[in-house]
Amino acid sequence: MSKKRHENQPPGSGEPSKPDKIRPAKPKRPASGLPWNPALRGFLSLLIALHLLAVFAAPWNLSTNPALPPGFMMPVDANGRPQPVSRDHPALQQPVVPRALGRFFNHYLNLAYLNHGYQFFAPDPAGTHIIDFQVTKPDGTVVKGRFPDLKEQWPRLLYHRHMMLAEQTELMGSDSGQQYADHLARLHGGHCRMEWTVHLMLSPEEVKAGTALDDPKTYRVLATVESQVGNPNNAAGEMPIAIPGGTQ
Repeated sequence: MSKKRHENQPPGSGEPSKPDKIRPAKPKRPASGLPWNPALRGFLSLLIALHLLAVFAAPWNLSTNPALPPGFMMPVDANGRPQPVSRDHPALQQPVVPRALGRFFNHYLNLAYLNHGYQFFAPDPAGTHIIDFQVTKPDGTVVKGRFPDLKEQWPRLLYHRHMMLAEQTELMGSDSGQQYADHLARLHGGHCRMEWTVHLMLSPEEVKAGTALDDPKTYRVLATVESQVGNPNNAAGEMPIAIPGGTQ
């Protein structure tokens, strides 16, 4: 009988009840359900918006300084050196908004290094510089070459290095151009004649007309340099002079 009564008792009636497990209280959140308060969210959103505006303002300011139309070529002197364009030139424009943003973000752009050479790629890239050389050896054989050249310089990093060599030689009439010519003359064992050429971008009118990207008229020889090393006409050791389109 006692066993039967024990089985009919409600569960836990004769035994001490076990305490429930204590669960940690959930952190309270604002009424919006977001973990940050509105003031902090607004402040961080403002910082992000200013940063994005600075990222946009840097290339905008650089690409319009000076704002020249596509295909415009800077004037050069007798040695092929680019000359500044007068602010009164009709091709120049001075947009107000990019200049103002550039001045406002100037210190931040310098600190974060956001004001580097965007204009080399977009939105208004200039022409690409190319160096063509021809080395005549004592036995009469001729070695020709070009850099940058996708067919010769591989992998891509090697092509990029040659491209930057051609781009950074902006003063071909100076020592850098002469050193290039002398190096190529020593490398191939002969007399080097080197041409500094710019491959111009197509204007909108030329694109509409279907002009090919490699049309011959898109190439312009800016200057030529002859090596001092191996030059049979330079026995006295005089420095050759680089001039646009020819030698002297």
